[in-house]
Amino acid sequence: MNRSTKWSAGLLAGALLIGGAALPAGTGYAANSSLVAKKAEAAQVQVGLKWKGALSSQHGILSSGRVYVPVTFLRDVVGIKLSYDAASHIYSLGDGYRKLNLAVSKYGVDPNVNGYYLSEGYRGKLIKGHIYVPYKLLNDYLGYQSNWDAKAKQLSIGPRTENAVTIKNVSLDKTFKGASTKLIYPQVSGLANEAAQKSINAALQASMDRFVAQAEKDLKDRSAQDREYEYDSTYVVTFNEKGVLSLVLAQSSYTGGAHGFTLTEGHTFSLKDGKELGLSDLLKSNPGYKKQLNADLAKKLKANPGYLGGFNGLTSDRNFYIKPNTLTIYFLPYEYTAYAAGTMEYDYGFDQLLPKGANPFK
Repeated sequence: MNRSTKWSAGLLAGALLIGGAALPAGTGYAANSSLVAKKAEAAQVQVGLKWKGALSSQHGILSSGRVYVPVTFLRDVVGIKLSYDAASHIYSLGDGYRKLNLAVSKYGVDPNVNGYYLSEGYRGKLIKGHIYVPYKLLNDYLGYQSNWDAKAKQLSIGPRTENAVTIKNVSLDKTFKGASTKLIYPQVSGLANEAAQKSINAALQASMDRFVAQAEKDLKDRSAQDREYEYDSTYVVTFNEKGVLSLVLAQSSYTGGAHGFTLTEGHTFSLKDGKELGLSDLLKSNPGYKKQLNADLAKKLKANPGYLGGFNGLTSDRNFYIKPNTLTIYFLPYEYTAYAAGTMEYDYGFDQLLPKGANPFK
């Protein structure tokens, strides 16, 4: 996801959000993609955007079945702070654990939330000098919900009603000889149940402790001739409603060789008692959920060109996280697929897995 940015900071800052300047043909990008851009624009439909019920003068774009929202709408109408870093060529919206960073280059608009890089389906678009992000990104990671009026082609956006909990980034101030590090993990506060709060924070701290312990073990075997190792960790919150908090930790390491490795950990907690929830807790109203999931996952994994074999059913009750109305099962690189496939994620609507009217959180 980290692609080099080849445009000058001045060009980006002056053209992308204001929209008055087109990409100059001298970049090579505009010349080579003009025909593709014209075809793409022809397939786009303008969408009305509402914020808390009020229609905005700004418009979104409906393209390939997805609604894209301009960054200027988020800045001017929703009121999210926007900044631009000329050194890294990155636009940032908001702050804290929901800070959205947009790396804009000739390759497109690559998003990360709190340093957590999102999959291809969340990439933004650059249209006539404006940056657009898919509404799905706002829905899944930034705490917004919407109503879609197909007849009027209008998307009404508003904030979600979330749990009364404070989530903050904690930076681990630790120096490793022979390695560069940037270690961030979450901690929560403000819960009515202090014991639950301590339990959740202890589980998240324990994950960081395991990562640090592995790094220290790796570095004992590092020779002075090896290039510097790298260790990075961050997280993203995917669900914070109805008394449940779900988040994903991403712990990346490079210890030599052709590439590094990222360990993904999903954690889903009940804020009422601090219990970490498993699939068996969320899907208990469907006694056949394992059989259903295993059959579908086997089919999808075996259809992947990088499938390595070996899947005989889910072996963990916790290799998942949840998003609004959705449960996501994940598998790490090399678990069942080649490294190049990345972390494999499969989304299932709760309405696919549970009887009609069943509540996964009760």
